[in-house]
Amino acid sequence: MKLSLQKCAICMSALFLIASTEQSGAFALLGPIRPWMQTTNGVFFVGDIGGPMCISNGYRWNVPVVTYGFDQSFTNYFGTNGVAAVEGAIQILNDLPPASQIALTNYPFISQSANYEAQSLSLYDLKSEALSLLLEHMGLASPTRYVYVLKQWDSSLLPPNSNELSTPLNWPDGTIPEFVLQRNYDPQTLNVSPYVNETLYSAYIVIQPNQYDMISFAVDPLAPTYTAVADFPQSLVNNDSTGSGMFYKGLTYDDVGGLAYLLSTNNVNYETLLPGVYGVGVNSNSFVNGAWRPGVDKITFIPQPVDSQSGVFLPTTNCFTDSYITNGILMQQKMARVISQPDFLFSAGDVTSGIPVIPFYSRTGTTNWLNNATANGNTNGAGPGVIQSQVQIVFNKLGLQFYGGGNLSDEAPLTYESTSQSYGSFDGSTNSPTIYPVPQSGTGQFTVRMWLEMGTYPNISTTSFAWNPTSASGAQFLFETSTNLTDWVILSTNSNNGSVATYFLDNPKSPSRFYRLIPQ
Repeated sequence: MKLSLQKCAICMSALFLIASTEQSGAFALLGPIRPWMQTTNGVFFVGDIGGPMCISNGYRWNVPVVTYGFDQSFTNYFGTNGVAAVEGAIQILNDLPPASQIALTNYPFISQSANYEAQSLSLYDLKSEALSLLLEHMGLASPTRYVYVLKQWDSSLLPPNSNELSTPLNWPDGTIPEFVLQRNYDPQTLNVSPYVNETLYSAYIVIQPNQYDMISFAVDPLAPTYTAVADFPQSLVNNDSTGSGMFYKGLTYDDVGGLAYLLSTNNVNYETLLPGVYGVGVNSNSFVNGAWRPGVDKITFIPQPVDSQSGVFLPTTNCFTDSYITNGILMQQKMARVISQPDFLFSAGDVTSGIPVIPFYSRTGTTNWLNNATANGNTNGAGPGVIQSQVQIVFNKLGLQFYGGGNLSDEAPLTYESTSQSYGSFDGSTNSPTIYPVPQSGTGQFTVRMWLEMGTYPNISTTSFAWNPTSASGAQFLFETSTNLTDWVILSTNSNNGSVATYFLDNPKSPSRFYRLIPQ
């Protein structure tokens, strides 16, 4: 398989080699899942909140100001350093000029760098992760993943020889767009593009029983890959260990190109205003809601006000000028929006969706995004549309993970492999990384979660149980097992640091086995 892939890459290099000094890249647009986007054709995976849109079906915010805030779970776990990390990501977005003034040549094709101390500690950069998740909820999808998209499997996609891969080289005429779609768009021309930040990609199809996965790969095996910040969540949702120690210094050419397209005043869609928007001044009694609207040109993030005593979020009102087009004439009206809760709420929690792979986060989906396809003359289409509040981003309380070796002995302690993953804050300096959670004082709660798998593939059943003791910070707890409720064997010792320890155990030998967590 590796030899075939290498051979394919050489062929693709010859096929797509273009003598050009122009900068090439691509962005992808995110929208709600459509019926054809299924796990069986590799378009939708556990953890996805949407799928790739065509260029005319993008989703965006249509207000110039959105708010953000942190709940108590976030501040307890990440502290002030964590707040500063997320606000650092927000500042990168706030520092962007209006879309009408953006010069893409001011942005690099690669902004990723590595901190080797953080890598050795299996730390994942909170700021970078927050930045990529913010891009997702501003309407951008992973460009590398969607260079090619399998719309529908057909036997004509099979390679001539069974030992070869299904690649564009052996797809018959008409494959695109009948069975395969291209969902990446060049920021300059808005044409489909196989490039992401100047790296040329091809793809092959992995054929499995009842499932077909389209896998992107760089034609040049030495080229930098997954360079876009919008790609970053995908590496973490798939538990890709290569993400540890990596961080982004800012947005890339393609990231900015995608945002500039969505927010462009030349990008006109029929849109309605968000709930809570009303007219002020001369428009207090009459204003236009549904109308053809250009992009808002720039979006600014501001903190949601908080009551200093109770910590409760306070309503805030933002006044702005709304632009719309009627009879070919650009019109403006004075509007205001009451924001009662943060548009973007950051939390920390015990995220279990995606198990048995440890997820790094969960976030609000796209089901409440407003699809304006019909109003735009795209009856029953995928878009375009408007992103609506509220977005909640929950960072998982990463911690120790224990993997049982299978067939647990009745007499001996569990033989397991253990790993540790944590969020951190770090950069390219020699400063030591900040590791989360922040040290706790007094009493607090932590979680020990057990996932027990029984059977063999494909007939596997899973049982889960969680202990959530409250104790003094740093208190030690023993995780034990028994077959008779009398003789207990210590599997490991856990310390209350506010995180989540997860045990993956499978197929104990005994017909009955018991587990407990007790203070030491």
